Amino acid sequence: MTNPDLPTSIALTQTARRSDRPVHITPWAASCVCGLALMCALTGPAKAQGVEALEWQPGQSTVPLVISTPHNDVRKLFRQAKYAQALLVVNKNLETNPRDPQMRFWQGYIFEQLGQPDMALQVYLALTQEYPELPEPHNNLGVMYAVLGDYPKAKASLDAALRANPNYATALENLGDVLVNLARQAYERSLSLDNKQPNLRPKIERLRPVLDITQGKP
Repeated sequence: MTNPDLPTSIALTQTARRSDRPVHITPWAASCVCGLALMCALTGPAKAQGVEALEWQPGQSTVPLVISTPHNDVRKLFRQAKYAQALLVVNKNLETNPRDPQMRFWQGYIFEQLGQPDMALQVYLALTQEYPELPEPHNNLGVMYAVLGDYPKAKASLDAALRANPNYATALENLGDVLVNLARQAYERSLSLDNKQPNLRPKIERLRPVLDITQGKP
């Protein structure tokens, strides 16, 4: 199960608000989660901004100046693993731009890194309700449900992510992990109802190598 490691940007247009770029995500152990980009323009320039260079006139230095933006500041703090400081920047930006989905996604990610999964889950859930066309919040929500062992909800969230972006490789991998765990649960329940079925235990045993990779990871 994978989740974003360093969410980069949400591409959201004012008319379609559609994300075609997935957030890059890491394996559950160290790379938790968003390879999300989550991936924004609403009433203002909501698209996560890149580093922009100022134009210069002849005679000026040929080294362009770099404009500092809140989005760039957050990315820099992510690279330094300064999540508490990044949360301050995110929260300050959300005071003036409360509907910025990029910042809100980052807020959920930071809550995960700070060991506050309940807060992260609330952020992702709200994003999936307000921006159902964005696949990355659905993916992260599915990962969090899987961590809690709620595989039916995890599957529903990942299905929603893939409806939004059928080519979302990370969500497809996560869905595979969830389906393996759902298969295990079905086999174990069947065995509890009738322990004389000869093929169930071998099936469960054959799943264990994959389960060992998917279990205990965010």
